[in-house]
Amino acid sequence: MANKYRAAVIGCGRIGSEFDEDPKRKYIATHAGAYNRAKNVILAAACDTDRKKLNKCVKRWDIPAGYENYRKMMACEAIDVASVCTSPETHYRIIKDLVNYDSIKAIFCEKPMADNLRDAREIVRLCKKKKVILQIDHQRRFDPLHRELRNFINGEGMGKVQQANFYYTAGVKNTGSHVFDLLRFLFGEAEWIEAFFSRNESHKKEDPNLDGLVKFKSGLLCTFQALDVTKYLIFELNCFFEGGKIVLKNSGFDMDFYATGKSAYFSGYKELHKASHHFKVRYKRNFMVNAVNHLLHCVRKRKKSISSDEDGLRAVELIEKVILSAMNRGKRIYLK
Repeated sequence: MANKYRAAVIGCGRIGSEFDEDPKRKYIATHAGAYNRAKNVILAAACDTDRKKLNKCVKRWDIPAGYENYRKMMACEAIDVASVCTSPETHYRIIKDLVNYDSIKAIFCEKPMADNLRDAREIVRLCKKKKVILQIDHQRRFDPLHRELRNFINGEGMGKVQQANFYYTAGVKNTGSHVFDLLRFLFGEAEWIEAFFSRNESHKKEDPNLDGLVKFKSGLLCTFQALDVTKYLIFELNCFFEGGKIVLKNSGFDMDFYATGKSAYFSGYKELHKASHHFKVRYKRNFMVNAVNHLLHCVRKRKKSISSDEDGLRAVELIEKVILSAMNRGKRIYLK
């Protein structure tokens, strides 16, 4: 036990602890659950200003100590790794405090890493100054299937990508953070964006649904389009290659392949037909546990995470720019 890192969760709500109460989730879906399941770490403390949420979290995961104030927690506990699972507007203030504790080695921050680009940049600066590893919970980066998909795209397994489109629900800040990070992960840096307010509302005034277009530096164009989450949930990427198509669907848990073949209706033409899976390995999906194990590996090796502070910063930048474009009736906004 002496060799294990001591972890704490700040914020015991949905992603902090409560998602694992859902009986349909057959995998660990929270920070508390991931620390409980991961290797070489002990979940030593939890914190939430809501005593009811805190008590429920402490009881569920058998956590030794619970606090309503994270500063008191950090003063009383020697915490090596802290998860920040509170709302985005609180991240800067909390991380600004956390980096000043001598014991802290790494911070696992929920997405988006801040609710504005200025705070996101300051978070990156502070963590670099204090040499604290910052990892952002864009959890698909920790999934072997998504990494294999990136390698498949880069290796032109079906030829070059011709077009791509993305469908999402529940706000450009909330789900959009995952959308833009995954697009960067798969296709590289963006050159410019154009966006409009969607007629399919997010039902959250502070986090609108936007429809738009991203041009990547590779020349690829990708649309992103929002749907109404009260009608159904969707997080789906359609990627059209020269020799086929991949649909990443069901929030990234499933993938369909289509290959080109002779048309059944038109002589001399090819069409897309459902094909067998190109990836040989079927992975057990442990996004959050993989994320915690990766972060602990980064602490041991003193290396940057595959979902780094810079990656989180880029996602916040894209969110801010698409909102700016929408507020200016679809004005094209270039990225540096």
